[in-house]
Amino acid sequence: MPKLKLNLMKSILIKSVLWIVIILLAYFGLYGNITNEIHVREVMDERKSENIQRLKDLREIQLEYKRQNGFYSNNADTLVHFLFNTEIEFVNSEKAEEDSIAVDMRKWNSIQNRLVRDLINPNTEAKRIYKQNGGEWTTLTEKQKINKGYIAVNNYIAHQLVFTEEYNKTRNNSFNVDVNSLKNITEVYKKQKSYSTFKSEFNSFGEETINTIQLQNTYNNINTNFKSIFDLDTNTSIETDNLMSVIASNNEDISSLKSNISDTEDKKENAEGMIRYATNQRTTYTETIGEDMIAKVREKAKIKAEKGKALKGRKGIIFSIISKQDSTENVNTIIVSTCENDITKLQNEIQAREKLIGLINKNTQVIQDLSVMKNQYNLINEEENTNFTSLVNYTINEEIKIVTILKKGTYTVPNQPNKWKQARLKADFLVEQAIDEEMLAVITEKYINSGGQFRDLTTEEGYARGLIITFIQPVKDVIFDNIYMKHRIGISLNLDSITFIPHTGIKYDFSAKEIHPNLMEQAQGEIDKYFFKISTSYNNVFSGLDEEERMLRRNSERGGIQVGSLEKTITNGNWGE
Repeated sequence: MPKLKLNLMKSILIKSVLWIVIILLAYFGLYGNITNEIHVREVMDERKSENIQRLKDLREIQLEYKRQNGFYSNNADTLVHFLFNTEIEFVNSEKAEEDSIAVDMRKWNSIQNRLVRDLINPNTEAKRIYKQNGGEWTTLTEKQKINKGYIAVNNYIAHQLVFTEEYNKTRNNSFNVDVNSLKNITEVYKKQKSYSTFKSEFNSFGEETINTIQLQNTYNNINTNFKSIFDLDTNTSIETDNLMSVIASNNEDISSLKSNISDTEDKKENAEGMIRYATNQRTTYTETIGEDMIAKVREKAKIKAEKGKALKGRKGIIFSIISKQDSTENVNTIIVSTCENDITKLQNEIQAREKLIGLINKNTQVIQDLSVMKNQYNLINEEENTNFTSLVNYTINEEIKIVTILKKGTYTVPNQPNKWKQARLKADFLVEQAIDEEMLAVITEKYINSGGQFRDLTTEEGYARGLIITFIQPVKDVIFDNIYMKHRIGISLNLDSITFIPHTGIKYDFSAKEIHPNLMEQAQGEIDKYFFKISTSYNNVFSGLDEEERMLRRNSERGGIQVGSLEKTITNGNWGE
């Protein structure tokens, strides 16, 4: 019995120890697992924050790339090359913007000279000093004048000055001008030289039609206009308004003729209906009384008619019926034939009038073309040209140089620019020494009271006075300036690995696209659209972490992380920015 009790106690003790061991193992195992999961989540959060900051950095580079190039980059290497190899020029013009200069320098100098009569003229003094130091002046060549922006020289063929884009918009487009030969203008001009040649265009029409459309009057009108171009009589000039009136009148006549054709066609259609009606009646009547009877009645009536008598009785009635049917058919057949002739005649007149309108349009345009050609010739040569052939040859072949004066001046330059610069600086210094601030205030007041105004300095004047400064900065310093870096958080800025996902050797994915509206879309207010997207998957973001990271991911971390979009013109990130 004591032995049994001892064994029972041992058993209880062993079980108690085992339970304590199990509880301790479970506690420390669970604690270790929770501690590891917390650590992994913290690392995941750090990775995510680092990627968000890097995507923000890349976004800034993309935005500056577009500002400089007009579009986004779809290539990581291109973006890196831009970052390390691009410089941006900045112009500081704050001081120049605060300064001003007299709009009317002649008035300013006049007031200045009146108030300070012993004042040195800076330009005259500069020339004196320059000459005293052995400086000389050289007249600019034409090429030098062009290079310095004093003049502009353009070379043209005469027809380029005549048939300009602006003038071509005013032409009636009855024909296209062959500027290399002016063949079409020459053909039209030659055909109006005589009425017989002009009339040959209407050989397919009869004299009645030609007289109806008054071709001779139109020819006389056209010919008079052509003659007025090349005569030296100042009292004559081209008058094409009456030709336009002829066109309008012919268009009205054509409308009237078309209306007549429509009425005549209706009349013809009615007559054809009467013919069909008479034919059907005869057919029905013949079927009723028989063809033999009809033939006998016609024969009998003929015999009676030869004797001066008429059929009576039933046969007389039959003959009267078929005679009326014959009469209806014959009368309406004549009407149909007359209508067809009338329609043909009306259509013929319409064709003639349409041809006349085309011919007037073509001749009117040639009259205007020749007038412009002649005016251009007179402008360049300051003399009249009264010969058609000469004018055409000139327009086709003559080379013309147009010199436009852009800046007036003596067109001379100093042989020794450095000496001239020193002379001007010395002269300006002498003028400055001659005027004190009080006198400058008086000159300014007088200038304003006389209606004078001041204007902002030009860029050239700003540079000359040393008030505009140009400096160049690397684009990376422009993007990541002090303001941006002050608000930047997370990982340190490492531009060498900017396109790589932190803690990995994997690059982000870069893509970009453009959408340009067509003309119709532009008219509706559509504009050019530019898109970019820089992205990667969260698998890449959390690459290399323990397997627990997959279980610890939030719903938003199942897909990918990106900044920008290819569907919308946005630049924010998809992490809830």
